[in-house]
Amino acid sequence: VILATNIAETSVTIPGIKYVVDPGLVKARFYDPNKRLESLIVIPISKAQALQRSGRAGRDGPGKCFCLYPETEFEKLDESPKPEIKRCNLSNIILNLKALGVDDVVGFDFIEKPS
Repeated sequence: VILATNIAETSVTIPGIKYVVDPGLVKARFYDPNKRLESLIVIPISKAQALQRSGRAGRDGPGKCFCLYPETEFEKLDESPKPEIKRCNLSNIILNLKALGVDDVVGFDFIEKPS
């Protein structure tokens, strides 16, 4: 039995993995601007994450993924996870941009605009 964090969704191939048990949940960082506090919150995964998790089974042979949620719940999932820049504290990002000489942080051409 191997337990893994969501890093295993995309970057790890462990030989011999035949079965994956997917609870359909992930811990994600969120920033609450009212409390000025960042915390880890357990939330449902996205469809993209579910597909990545199922893809871990049987990379080098037959495999199966057991999802601990019904297909009706899968259909309700977001297509992809919310980008970290839209749910986390931006202080470090702003400081890094300033250190790199970016004067107009608000007008900076982010791949995804912060929330």
